[in-house]
Amino acid sequence: MPEIYDVLIIGAGPSGMLAAAAAGERGLKTALLEKKSRPGIKLSITGKGRCNLTTSAPIKEIVESFRNGKFLYNSLNAFSNSDTLAFFESLSVPCVLERGGRYFPASQKALDVTDALIKNAKKYAKIFTSFDVKNATKGRDGLFTVTSQNGDEMLAKNVIIACGGLSYPSTGSAGDGYKIARAFGHSIIEPVAALVPVILDSPYLKELRGLKLKNAEVSLVENGKPAAKEFGEAEFTIFGADGPVILTLSGTVSEKIRKGGIFLSVNLKPALSKEQLDERLLRELDKYGQLQLKDMLKELLPVQAIKPFIDYCGLQMTKKCSQINRAEREKICASLFDWRFKISGVKDIKEAIVTRGGVCTDEIDQKTMQSKLVPGLYFCGEVIDIDAPTGGFNLQAAFSTGHLAGSSVKAE
Repeated sequence: MPEIYDVLIIGAGPSGMLAAAAAGERGLKTALLEKKSRPGIKLSITGKGRCNLTTSAPIKEIVESFRNGKFLYNSLNAFSNSDTLAFFESLSVPCVLERGGRYFPASQKALDVTDALIKNAKKYAKIFTSFDVKNATKGRDGLFTVTSQNGDEMLAKNVIIACGGLSYPSTGSAGDGYKIARAFGHSIIEPVAALVPVILDSPYLKELRGLKLKNAEVSLVENGKPAAKEFGEAEFTIFGADGPVILTLSGTVSEKIRKGGIFLSVNLKPALSKEQLDERLLRELDKYGQLQLKDMLKELLPVQAIKPFIDYCGLQMTKKCSQINRAEREKICASLFDWRFKISGVKDIKEAIVTRGGVCTDEIDQKTMQSKLVPGLYFCGEVIDIDAPTGGFNLQAAFSTGHLAGSSVKAE
């Protein structure tokens, strides 16, 4: 008869390795099953190879940053961002605080984080690499059977699904966890791309390509009404837009794009009121009088944006400022506040940093991460329907839910 483990963890990413350590250090016979030839491949490339481990934000703010954030209260209280920092310090991976409350390893190497987690997990669990799980079932005897694509079988009293989502499938996140969860009767909220560049349908992209906006207010407009809003940095690309605020908005784009009629609105002067901007326009137009509109707009826009902006307003580059009438001035003012770009989609989920969607949180006990449908079945990490903006939030959720799952699993 095959060896019986207290717990099998499917997926050796950050949540899986935290779960393995938490279960194994309690004396449970634990095994990690990893699809790829090495654990933590996705973690090794996250944050452009630097790995934004966690955030300095208080727990309340972390919770509010997530969709379905209330689900995380117990796991964050059990293993907080402070615990994460102390944990990595104990693994000889000190962290440093950078702009925006983001913590990175002092070495600036994501690989150091991965290596430390692997070394730690090996203390408490057996790691089986190149174990591509085909399915998992539970027998009448209460034991789970996990079968690989090659037909190898492993038995356990408990199973923790830590397979990740659908983003970066080359690293092993190919939606396997959803298939296993669905087979056990769990509902899957349709996975879509989140934290991914947005594709725009605009004639101005070639001219705007590479333009970075540091203090822009970017909104999503659906059926003429704002659907979401972010402030900060954005960048135009040959296919559309990228940057922190765009990534944050992208999950909402993924959810709404199928309905059509969604636009990206860029407010280039968020610090000014309509009256203030109109007064400034009047002063600048008077000041530049006999000079051309393109010359005056250097006072208000990056040089790269001037021509496409004037085209968007339906005006001529060479028109004299003294010839700008009230209607044209109002058009310029309105466009500075609301330069719209039609959204045609987002980049493929394969390019997304995280997946939005996954196992429905209503079917998971947030105090233990155990399935409410199948005793002994647990979930952690990105496979669950939780996601947040960039800034270390998503990795913190992976650490916290993984630790809670591993701490909650029972040997009986």
